[in-house]
Amino acid sequence: MIRVREIDLGQLGVQLPLHGAGMVVAQPYVEFTAYEPFTWLPVQRTRALECVDTTLAVAHSRAHRADKTHFTVFPELSIPGIEGVARIRVAMQHDDWPVGTIVIGGVEGLTRTQYAELLAQPNTNHDAEVNGPESVPTGQWVNSSMTWVKAEDGQVHCWVQPKLVPAWVELNRNYEAMYRGRSIYVFKGTFAGTQLPFRFATLLCFDWIGTTETQRVWAWLLQGINDAAAAIHATLPLTWLFVAQCNPQPSHPSFMGQVANFYDGTAFLNVSRDDTCLVMANVAGAEAPGKASEYGCSAVINTAKFSKPSCMPTYNNGGGGYRAGCTLDNFRDAVFRERGACVHSFLVVNPRSLVPGNAGKDIAVREATVHPFGPTSDPRAPAAAVQAVVKWMNDDLDDASKSLALRHAGANLAGICATAHSQVVSSLRPMPAPELTDLVLASAAGMKPSSSDTWTDKESTAVEHVLHTFSIFGAAQYPCQFHGQGSQATVTKGACTFEAIAVRGETHETCAEHVKERAAQRRGRLVVVSRDADNLAWNTRLGSFLDSGKPLSKDYKFTDPGSAVIQVGYRTFIDAYLGAAARSELEKALHDAIG
Repeated sequence: MIRVREIDLGQLGVQLPLHGAGMVVAQPYVEFTAYEPFTWLPVQRTRALECVDTTLAVAHSRAHRADKTHFTVFPELSIPGIEGVARIRVAMQHDDWPVGTIVIGGVEGLTRTQYAELLAQPNTNHDAEVNGPESVPTGQWVNSSMTWVKAEDGQVHCWVQPKLVPAWVELNRNYEAMYRGRSIYVFKGTFAGTQLPFRFATLLCFDWIGTTETQRVWAWLLQGINDAAAAIHATLPLTWLFVAQCNPQPSHPSFMGQVANFYDGTAFLNVSRDDTCLVMANVAGAEAPGKASEYGCSAVINTAKFSKPSCMPTYNNGGGGYRAGCTLDNFRDAVFRERGACVHSFLVVNPRSLVPGNAGKDIAVREATVHPFGPTSDPRAPAAAVQAVVKWMNDDLDDASKSLALRHAGANLAGICATAHSQVVSSLRPMPAPELTDLVLASAAGMKPSSSDTWTDKESTAVEHVLHTFSIFGAAQYPCQFHGQGSQATVTKGACTFEAIAVRGETHETCAEHVKERAAQRRGRLVVVSRDADNLAWNTRLGSFLDSGKPLSKDYKFTDPGSAVIQVGYRTFIDAYLGAAARSELEKALHDAIG
């Protein structure tokens, strides 16, 4: 049996605002020892402490624009032991750390001795009847969460809650077994200026889906609140449930499948969950911002009381691209796009504060920003909001295999092409979101305006074509200025300047059709480098199709090299690049191709 222990924060003078809570969630990249009790690698401990310091600094800065950061959350196993715990306590004890705030975090694995040392610290509480140091058998280790609260009088109190159910990696042990905790803390209080109650609790990763005595751990939690409510003939809320994870598959069906079960109002009738917010805090899947196939996917999940935004900066609505097909269609699933190492800051709106009707429409997560661990110029962690297309494009540009120099490493000009590729990538990374969107829209034939959350390999291969085309331009000493305003770039060669678009489609004809409107709005000469599905050369005999119908302008003619719009097949570019023994040969070949 799992028992629920209530802690009344009202006795510490702690109240929380009704309208919403400022939150900061750390998402560090953690490297563990390969054996129990799973601690940070010794060579990484300095970085581990820096991650703690950075997270606390972000919390103190309040980028979410609330009056304070009410909840700061560290994932499972991410706080480096006693030293990391001390770092948090010292920071919270400073006079400039606001009262009435909570820090929640998972501490790296502790030996039985370390666990006893932790519990002996001042103002540190635990369920002594079932989770005391003497309850931990010799040879077992402890994976625990901690909840710190800064009281109105400035004192910092904390509560230690050992994990209840081991994950497979903890169950399939090599040496020591993980100690199984037997109680859950529920913290209660009232919203400021009201008599309305709030409650929150924390589970560690597998506790969300694990079972004890045939019942899910979250069900034991709800059962404890339900029993307390029934005893006073009342209905009590669970306002926030924090799930601190170290989870390689955060969107696995077994994990997401419990969301609907948890919110099922036909069970535990005395526990209101219509307004419950699930906060999923996971470690990072990469050392720096970027793509990751595992971990990440920190998220805020609510019921459908909130409106569903289409494409918000910093987070999305889940979906197949982020939840691997396990979508939460009946809920509001705000998934933070960044899966690499970073700190998330945001404001979570409390549904209890919504006004009924259209006047009360709101989104669940506001002011979401991404912050780096350490100095960086990465557009995906700018200590500000990150537009979806900026995240998508920068992730796509990380793919080293898109480099033409690597694709054809034996080419005579591979060295200068590699330099040109780096210059193109560096120019694209910091581009503003509207210009990036327009650049990608121009690159994929038949593409209509849409959220980058829905983009697939079609858009990615189109961007690859852009990289290859402009790398060849660069290798031939045709400097490019990217802007994504009608065309993709302005290209200069000596006294000659022209606009350029690299577009990819099934046929050269569809590429031409795709850029017709852009061609009509051009200023000066436009060069279109099109690539069809077979990478064939552009055949000027097909020009009758392009010239049919009402002309877009008197000098509009794709097939005439002397006209203001010139279409060149990418095959001409790549053949010129691969056949050139020297840069001068490539320059001449491009000059001949585009006049």
